[in-house]
Parts: sequence; structure tokens; C-alpha cells
Amino acid sequence: MQKPTYITLVLISLLFVTKSFSQGRYDNYNRFGISAGIHQFDIRTNDLVTTKSTGFQGGLSTRGTVARHFDMVYFLHLNWHEFNVLGRETASATINQEIPFNLLAAKIGVLGSYKISEKHFSVEFGPALQLSEKFEIDSQFEDYVLQGYDSFTAKEARQTNRLNVMGVVGISAGFQSFKISLQYEYGFTNVLSKLTVDNNKLKGNIEQLSVLATFYL
Repeated sequence: MQKPTYITLVLISLLFVTKSFSQGRYDNYNRFGISAGIHQFDIRTNDLVTTKSTGFQGGLSTRGTVARHFDMVYFLHLNWHEFNVLGRETASATINQEIPFNLLAAKIGVLGSYKISEKHFSVEFGPALQLSEKFEIDSQFEDYVLQGYDSFTAKEARQTNRLNVMGVVGISAGFQSFKISLQYEYGFTNVLSKLTVDNNKLKGNIEQLSVLATFYL
């Protein structure tokens, strides 16, 4: 199955479950949202030398009231992650450069939203699941040797743990029909668990800082 078709099926399935569940539970207040934003993505690891880069995300959500000062937010986002890994053209080269790595991922999550100011300001937190493909790199960098290794190449580093558990915390501000959110996400699972060098499994955790604009219909 081609990657675009695979991701599309995942999005449709997760959206159906999320939307059906939220509407079936909350009657007091429930609005459908469309989100778009940018984020900085990185992998916190001691096994690779990485630098963060800017990616994009967009998706759908529902926000429903469960108590006077508390909402629940269900979201489904499609993320285009970018980050860099340092490497050199050959094992004997002395100059390292940033190798761009890309990752397409679908993310579903649920956030509790404590309303500090009714309809205008809230603090949000909760879990998310990210489903992704392999890392993608430009063909010109495939044989670059990654910094800290003698023969481990960028092409060999493309494998990734495709299901990652995330924790999300953030704040939202705005109005009933429009909100701006600032969110920090941390991956509790080892995103590099598929990578082994010299019988040592690599370890790394996702970090992401996002700014999202959501329009509620």
C-alpha cells in the first residue's frame, strides 16, 4: 500500500472514532475545530547529534464541556516533522554538516482543558499517540556517515519506532470560535528503538514545541 493511501486511511478511521465518541458523550457544549500551525521538532538523544528544525501540522478537533471549568479536547493532526542529524560525506572526512531528516506522522490525542477564564484562557494536558512511517532523507545524503560513528550511515538511520506515546501540556487563549494554542510534547517511548549499532540499541525521545491556530465551527 502506498504511503499517502495508508496515512489517509488512518486519518479517516481515527477521525470517525474521535468525532463519534465526543459527540455521543457531551451535550452541553461541543464544537468542531479546524487547526493549522508550525512546530519545532527534535529528538533528545545521546546517540546522535541532532538539531531542531521547523515543521508543519494541521488537522481536526472537537471541544466539549464536562464541567463548569473543564473541557475535553479530542484532536487528530497530520504532522510534517523536520530535524537535522550531523554527519560527514565519508568516514575519513573531518567536516560535518547537517543532514535533513523528514517524518510524516498522524497523531491522535485527548486533552483535559481547565478553564482559568471562561471561553478565553485555559491550561491543557493529556496523552497522544503518534503513528508514522520511516524517516526520509534526500538520496544525496544516504551514504553520509553520522557523527560519532565510523560506518553508521544516514540511510541506515531511517528506521524508527512507528508508534510513539506522547505527553502534551500547553495553554490556549482566544474566543469561543477561535483559539491560539502553545503546546509542548514529549515522547515517552524510544523513537530510535529500531536502530542498533555495534550491538547497542540507540535511544531517543521526541520533543516538539507547537503553535496552533484553531477555528471552531
